[in-house]
Amino acid sequence: MAWKPKSKASIEEIEQMKQHWYTSPVREEWAAKIASLGTVADALACLKAFKIQHLGPDRETYELKKEANWIESRIEMRLAQLHSEESISDDALLNKTIEGECAATVASRWLKKADGAHDPIAMQKICTAYRKACKPPMMPINYFAPVEKALVSKLLKLRAPTYLTIPLDELRQLRGVTEISVQ
Repeated sequence: MAWKPKSKASIEEIEQMKQHWYTSPVREEWAAKIASLGTVADALACLKAFKIQHLGPDRETYELKKEANWIESRIEMRLAQLHSEESISDDALLNKTIEGECAATVASRWLKKADGAHDPIAMQKICTAYRKACKPPMMPINYFAPVEKALVSKLLKLRAPTYLTIPLDELRQLRGVTEISVQ
C-alpha cells in the first residue's frame, strides 16, 4: 500500500522539496543547451564531446562532479528522441548504430579486440572504451548487451586468479587510478 499525504499542503510541500532537490543552476543551464539540440548530428557531437570532457577514467575535467551522469542521460535521451524521429525504418533503429554502421559489424569488431587481450588491465580498458563508444543510444541494446556480457565475462575470468590478492595501492597503480574526493 502506497503512502499518501494527509493534506493538500503536504502534497505541495513534497512537490516543492522535489523541485528544490532536483534542480541546480548547472542542470538548468545544461537542460537549456540540450533542448536546443535540433538534429542527430548536433546531439551526437554534443554527447561525444561531453563524454571526452566529463566522463570515464580518462576524462579531461571533474568540474561537473555529481551532475555529469544526469547531464549525460539527458543528452542521450534527446539523441534517442531525435534519432527515432529521423529514422525511416524500424530496421535502422534495431540493426544500425546511431552513426549508420551495421551494429553486427561493430559488435564483432569489439569482440575481436577482446580476443587479443590476455591480461585484466588491457581487458578493463577495452570494456571501458566499449561502454563509452557503444552504450545506447549509440548502438541498439539488442547488440550492445550481448557484447557487454561477453566482454565483462572475459574480464572477470582474467581478474579471478589474482584480483583479491593484489594490494589496493598496487592495483590502483596498475589500473592508472587517479584518486579524487567528491563532496
